[in-house]
Amino acid sequence: MGVPVHLPLRRFARRALALALGLGLLGAQPAAADPAAVRSVALTQTGAETVLVIETDRSVRAPRVFFLEGPDRFVVDLPDARWARAGVGPGAGVAARRRFANRPDGAARLVLDLIGPARLIDQRVERRGRRLVFAFAAASPAPEAAPSPPPRPLIVIDPGHGGRDPGAVNQDGVREKDVVLAAAGALRDALVRRGYDVALTREDDRFIELEDRVAFARERHAALFISLHADSVPGSRASGAAVYVLSERGAARSRSLMDRQDWDVDLGEAQSASNDVRSILVSLAQRETTNRSADFARSVLRELGEAGAPLWRRHPSNAGFFVLLAPDVPAVLVEMGFLTNPTDAARLADPGQQARFAEALAEAVDGHFAAPMLTAARR
Repeated sequence: MGVPVHLPLRRFARRALALALGLGLLGAQPAAADPAAVRSVALTQTGAETVLVIETDRSVRAPRVFFLEGPDRFVVDLPDARWARAGVGPGAGVAARRRFANRPDGAARLVLDLIGPARLIDQRVERRGRRLVFAFAAASPAPEAAPSPPPRPLIVIDPGHGGRDPGAVNQDGVREKDVVLAAAGALRDALVRRGYDVALTREDDRFIELEDRVAFARERHAALFISLHADSVPGSRASGAAVYVLSERGAARSRSLMDRQDWDVDLGEAQSASNDVRSILVSLAQRETTNRSADFARSVLRELGEAGAPLWRRHPSNAGFFVLLAPDVPAVLVEMGFLTNPTDAARLADPGQQARFAEALAEAVDGHFAAPMLTAARR
């Protein structure tokens, strides 16, 4: 899987500034309700280059693109787009054939089955987002002394509660703060094995203010913030995991905290713009953060489901939890299960089950960052 890259916030701010001014400070227009239709796909060979061209009937959001190995494939997921039907088409150049179908999450997927390792040498968007162009060439043999790969994103793991705050405590005395600290260690190990930089807001039994947890992630320019918790309700029937992202009310609370707690957002060259323009740019940046949080939450639920973990809710839930309020760090809060359910409590306290849960979360992190077209780490 390719090394993940993110759009730098300054580059995003410059693009957003142009958008805001072009809209006359009216903000972005809402997205169309119906998915875009894929009108045509062309795959041609010119010299040593293979060119893939995808055209839709209207502009689409930036696609997720990535390579897979065993066998070699190149994948394009077009969000909010649909194929008229699934099918298989001929290949050209480095591609033996192409396959296409609609995904359950609303994306139109195109897969190129490659004849061998290939590399992406060009990618561009034309016709105001209605045409996507990708150019490939056969991958060159690896040099004898390959350069070190760029550092992967920093993931901050937040084990909830701690110290004088035990969190939920069940009838057997199992404490939430202990369960989530052990789970955080398992997740850290799984992510480190995959090459990520990882930091924990606490590594022992101590109390940390909510504000300090958020500041910990923001000061380190974290690419992702994962807060781990265990739920409890009266009775013992509720079971399974749930994933929370910031609600609309929470987003409004975040904007108010930017003023009261000095939560500045780095707008780069637009930092000296008027208050109205800065307000629009901050809103756009926060919307981007919220969208990325929701995308990751869906990945978490999908990977947990595929790993066989019980789910309390199969879709992301919205909440205004303080740890989700950072305007520039995508964040989710994962309720891993219910301590009040004996089966859940035994699963949450079992090291083997913790490791399996952590591997599913790590798979979701890999999937979230498997989009080289969104490139460049924030660090």
